[in-house]
Amino acid sequence: MTMNALIFSIMVALIKTSAESVPVSLIMFFSVATQFLFIGLRNFPMFGQALVKSERRGAHLLRVVLLISSLYAGFSAVVLLPLAEATAISFSKAFFVTLFAAMLLREAVGPRRWLAVFVGFAGILILARPGSGDVSTAGALMGLFSAAAAAAGTIATRVLAQRDPPAMLLLYQTAFGTLMLTPIAIWNWVTPDFETFCILVATGLLSVIGNTSMIMALRVGEASALAPVDFTRAVFAIAIGAIFLGEMPTALALFGTVVIIVGALLSLRRSPVKIKPFE
Repeated sequence: MTMNALIFSIMVALIKTSAESVPVSLIMFFSVATQFLFIGLRNFPMFGQALVKSERRGAHLLRVVLLISSLYAGFSAVVLLPLAEATAISFSKAFFVTLFAAMLLREAVGPRRWLAVFVGFAGILILARPGSGDVSTAGALMGLFSAAAAAAGTIATRVLAQRDPPAMLLLYQTAFGTLMLTPIAIWNWVTPDFETFCILVATGLLSVIGNTSMIMALRVGEASALAPVDFTRAVFAIAIGAIFLGEMPTALALFGTVVIIVGALLSLRRSPVKIKPFE
């Protein structure tokens, strides 16, 4: 899950670079389509029939709709809101994951888990400093919808990963995600230059690595326990900004980072529990 956070942070930097010359919808299409190209070439002969014959195809399709909807709403929130507020709202996913895990998966969510979520989210608020300006109501609602859809997608991933291998989950996600995004990409098409094209392809390759690491994490760990680890995205964002973009963090930002790390550590301070496959 920590690897997923690092990959996501690198992808954000690449997306910010490519968004200067192509629309966001095209970036989404290239990211998902590139994953489908690389995953499909290797795994389609093995899992292709399962795309239409699997007994759980309905659950797979629901997961894809949730993840693509979350992606699109999240990008829309970034457009409508200042980046700090949009990022802070996106971390409310941890609240939804913990809530859904308790309600749907019947996972034991004790006081330590809830404390970890609240401590981690407090660190995000310190970093983002929300309320410093006017906030778009529509943007805030889109951000909350994105977080809730991503959390539901995480729960679906955990359930499906108990029986289906990561390659199959990624094949479903990328094949049907590409179909969903193709009409939008055609409508908003802008031919990228070679450099931007390479960045878009790199974003897709990083998505393969990041999504695989997330699926593997959810296959062996409880969703509510792993949720606060997602806060480490802010830590990686500070490091990438300082090293590659020249954005030096303030003392308040460093303090917020420490709070986030404390929250993540609280969530991990528990003996591992053997996960049994869902019946």
